[in-house]
Amino acid sequence: MMLSNSLGLQAKAKKSIYIKNWDDLSFLNALDNEPVLILGAGTNVILGEYFDGTVIEIQIQDIKSTNDHVSVGAGLDWSDLIEHCLKNQLYGLENLTHIPGKVGAAPVQNIGAYGVEISSFIHSIECFNLQTKQLEILQNNQCLFSYRQSIFQSKNYIILRVNFSFSESFEPNLSYPALNNFLCNKSINKSALTPRLLSDLIKEIRNSKLPDPALVPNVGSVFKNPIVNLDNLDHDFLIDHRWDQGNGYYKLSAAKLIELIKSELTIPKTLNFYENHSLVLINNGGATFNEVTGFLNQIQTKILEKFKIKLEIEPEIIPS
Repeated sequence: MMLSNSLGLQAKAKKSIYIKNWDDLSFLNALDNEPVLILGAGTNVILGEYFDGTVIEIQIQDIKSTNDHVSVGAGLDWSDLIEHCLKNQLYGLENLTHIPGKVGAAPVQNIGAYGVEISSFIHSIECFNLQTKQLEILQNNQCLFSYRQSIFQSKNYIILRVNFSFSESFEPNLSYPALNNFLCNKSINKSALTPRLLSDLIKEIRNSKLPDPALVPNVGSVFKNPIVNLDNLDHDFLIDHRWDQGNGYYKLSAAKLIELIKSELTIPKTLNFYENHSLVLINNGGATFNEVTGFLNQIQTKILEKFKIKLEIEPEIIPS
């Protein structure tokens, strides 16, 4: 079967399993020790040409709400959850508007944007343990969330439902400097912000920086912003492109690091950086897995050599 992915790479798999309800979990019990790939919308993966194993797609898409608690099937589009929350006065996710993908993929990398991470709202996660073949409910503290990290990257769990706890009072998170600057440039009074307006503004910001994968094949940010100790760097380094993390550590703009070495790179004809954001790599057409991963490795090597900073690739790499 062909595998859908937002970078537009040609990829196939040996076989697939679709989980539409709890009864379909019986198919998972039949899995042996063959390779397994859990694939959502394919918006954060770089796929090799052939996956010699079973691709599992979760298609459970229902939403169950009780006051400020919301239980969501992992196969629901993320945008549908955002809209549900806005319509039902459940607050907190406004800054995570317009992120492509499925709900079940959000905890895997602990998605975040504009000062907000999804782990802040996750109460628990219902999942299938591939090792024990048992259903489990992991509480928030068992998920081992950190910056773009979680226990689900171990590949031992298939996320079936995500249980959220939201706020019933709107308190906009405006801690991210770029968001504050955007509001100032548009002369928007912060006291006039509503959840819908904030969500629409976040969408506007993202559209100005990030291309629509349906129109321009991409996987969003290709590197995580590195967190470094300034003791190892010039204290003025990237002074306008870093964020204090406490205890002498700073998060640096990976996009700015790339801009500093971009002229030294050899860019394949099939690839390019998106014109509005250096962290976004686009497929001009016909790009291959080896071209993409080779170019990302070239970027990593240049930045390590020049700044002694190691960049970590953000999308999941699935080789053949």
